[in-house]
Amino acid sequence: MQFKFSYKLLIVLLLSGVFVNANANANANANATIQTVKDMRELNRQASDADLPVLLLMTSKDCEYCKAVRDNYLLPMIKSGAYQNKILFRQLYIDEYDYLRNEKGELIAGDQVALKYDVEITPVILFINAQGQEVAERLVGISVADYFDKTLETHILEAQKNNPRYTN
Repeated sequence: MQFKFSYKLLIVLLLSGVFVNANANANANANATIQTVKDMRELNRQASDADLPVLLLMTSKDCEYCKAVRDNYLLPMIKSGAYQNKILFRQLYIDEYDYLRNEKGELIAGDQVALKYDVEITPVILFINAQGQEVAERLVGISVADYFDKTLETHILEAQKNNPRYTN
């Protein structure tokens, strides 16, 4: 009787440990975010260190389409873990009252970066390398929602192919 109780207790403890770990992983995924660029020098360093291209979501605070792209496509891609060694996901607010440091360390408004990349509307997804050069065709707006994930995948593959890591 004591043996069966200990055996049952062991099973309960083991199963609860599995569920605790599963819940911890689910909570970690639920908290996935896209880092906001505050310093272009840091973004370039991160891309260089990781030797990966960057998927850069050009966004604005009041853009509902940007939120849809982020929540329905980009965050699930990050949560999946399938892109961890393929591309860095970042976002940059291009509002005139959002400030960041440029490549020279100067404090500039987000709309200045938008001008540099010729971004007039949001959302725009750029695919850039560590030097800030576009390595795949940009995505402007959200086209056919049913195929947007496939379009993203195609552009990510193009960015990888055109990134120096893959061309050397």
